Amino acid sequence: MALDVLDPELYRGDPHPDYAWLRKNDPIHWDARRELWILTRYEHVVHVSKHPRLFCSGRGVRPGNPTPLSIVTMDEPRHTQLRRLVNRGFTPRMVGLLQPRIEAIVAESLARVLSRGQCDFVADVAVVLPLLVIAEMLGIRSEDRERFWHWSDHMIAADGHYDDPEVMARASRAYGEYAAYLKDVFADRRRRPQEDLVSVLVNASDDGLLSTNEDTLTDDELVMFMTLLLVAGNETTRNAISGGMIALLEDPEERAKLCARPELLASAVEEILRWTSPVINFMRTATQDTSLGEKPIRAGQRVMLFYASANRDEVVFPEADRFRVDRQPNPHVAFGIGNHFCLGANLARLEIRKMFEALIPHLEDVRLAPGGQPVYAPSSFVRGVESLPIVFASGAARAQGSVP
Repeated sequence: MALDVLDPELYRGDPHPDYAWLRKNDPIHWDARRELWILTRYEHVVHVSKHPRLFCSGRGVRPGNPTPLSIVTMDEPRHTQLRRLVNRGFTPRMVGLLQPRIEAIVAESLARVLSRGQCDFVADVAVVLPLLVIAEMLGIRSEDRERFWHWSDHMIAADGHYDDPEVMARASRAYGEYAAYLKDVFADRRRRPQEDLVSVLVNASDDGLLSTNEDTLTDDELVMFMTLLLVAGNETTRNAISGGMIALLEDPEERAKLCARPELLASAVEEILRWTSPVINFMRTATQDTSLGEKPIRAGQRVMLFYASANRDEVVFPEADRFRVDRQPNPHVAFGIGNHFCLGANLARLEIRKMFEALIPHLEDVRLAPGGQPVYAPSSFVRGVESLPIVFASGAARAQGSVP
């Protein structure tokens, strides 16, 4: 059976039947065209992730992508050194400072769409929260937020389309504009530090461990990290929120369960993360000859870790293809696992929780718009939802004057 789970077009539909076939029949699959191994079982994804000396990140994490992604493409000891520095921007205190703003953004977004009775849930709700939060962390001015959104979309669209000159030109232009913008922000924060992530990073000393010439991160290092944050802090959380809404729309029983028992929200957030798995995969490179299962892996060969497949592995998750808001335990790998576990996991969890906490009183009222369906992006990197037209039934009726 010929499968290509790295074809971006596969992700306009449902890739999970292909994952399931691979897990059952060829869980360590050799992709001859790209010359890499496709790993779809949970045990193999976890094994590779927990052995960074044997499977390194420093030789690239995206197939065909010439651009490094900062901390995610670093090996030890440099990875831990930079991670310790960057973590200052994600301490419980720093995340806690954002909670009132998160709650306000959610309230404002929902108030607008509830008054209309209908919306595109992606553009009007899911995009807004992580976009505004990460923009504030990075020092993006409020009047520039829409540019920020487009920069993000154009850069993420390049993955898997490296042979498309038009797509690559848009991505390159977006990166150039984003980098130039950020360097102005860096200069401002050095003069006038604020309580935000970019101020923490531009003014942080790393005791000379990260740079050969000075004891702070260079602007180029900062831009690369901020590019990673643009994707990790914006694209992934928005798609978890969008995917979570799709799951609840498609499963009225689980939606009713969450509405009746709001105390299930914490487990529902973890199930949304497992179910949506916004980051589909990352790549590692074998540093020496080894093996996985019965397959020999040669030094220098690349392996793709399919988190989205691992999170539906029937061996680990009973009824893996069922969305269950009360699933316990739920050892998903949506944030990765091992030394590259997502730095912003707690912030993402907080944003998703606050969004659905505010949505719970309205969930039973939500429906897909007549004739509407979710529209997915053609990307084999981030499981992106481009559009999700919904109506709030009572709000739409009121807007039409049929409900007093």
